[in-house]
Amino acid sequence: MKHNKAAAYHGVEHVKFAPRVEEAYAAGEKILPLLYAKSLNLSSLLEAVEQYADDHLLFRVPNDKGYDAEMGTTAPDTALELVAGYALEGAGGIISANQVDYARGALYYEFKERDGNGKVSMVKCWLYNVEVGKGSPTHTTDESSVAFGTYTYPLRIYGDAVMSSDGAKPYIDDRGMPRTAFLYTARVGDEGYDTFGDAVPVPKVAAPSADG
Repeated sequence: MKHNKAAAYHGVEHVKFAPRVEEAYAAGEKILPLLYAKSLNLSSLLEAVEQYADDHLLFRVPNDKGYDAEMGTTAPDTALELVAGYALEGAGGIISANQVDYARGALYYEFKERDGNGKVSMVKCWLYNVEVGKGSPTHTTDESSVAFGTYTYPLRIYGDAVMSSDGAKPYIDDRGMPRTAFLYTARVGDEGYDTFGDAVPVPKVAAPSADG
């Protein structure tokens, strides 16, 4: 599928989290809608190891560990925090306790993309094997106007194996290397675009074309 080049992008909406239990992601009603997401900031964890010989740089070996991320929301999301394990149902409310392990899942979101003529389309995205950390609140006193609080969740994206076109085995490229999928995006015209956000898709490579 050939895609037009985007001139700009903006927004984040329809965010939801599919918890992972053993090797399977939640589906259907077990996917948690995160209704008040305000921002999603990804930072690449990409380093390089350099090899030198004869007093010059021969090559750099990339060491790609996925992404660190922060998700900002307008308020704490109790359902997400219960799944993350550091919120507990108390006898008279919600207890925020120590986090003893990290919940993982897949995170879905959408954003708008515009071409050079300003025409807009929606891009749909899944992040794979996302680790959810403990949220951080900020409170500011109201003065002459209301000061809304902010809430931030730290995330770590580990990724899943890229699979072959039939989904039966991990994909191996033409140099014998496996690959890791961190982010899967679908744009208008892609196969399965309409239902892309309904369940976590297996990150499969495209089938080889008939003409090679």
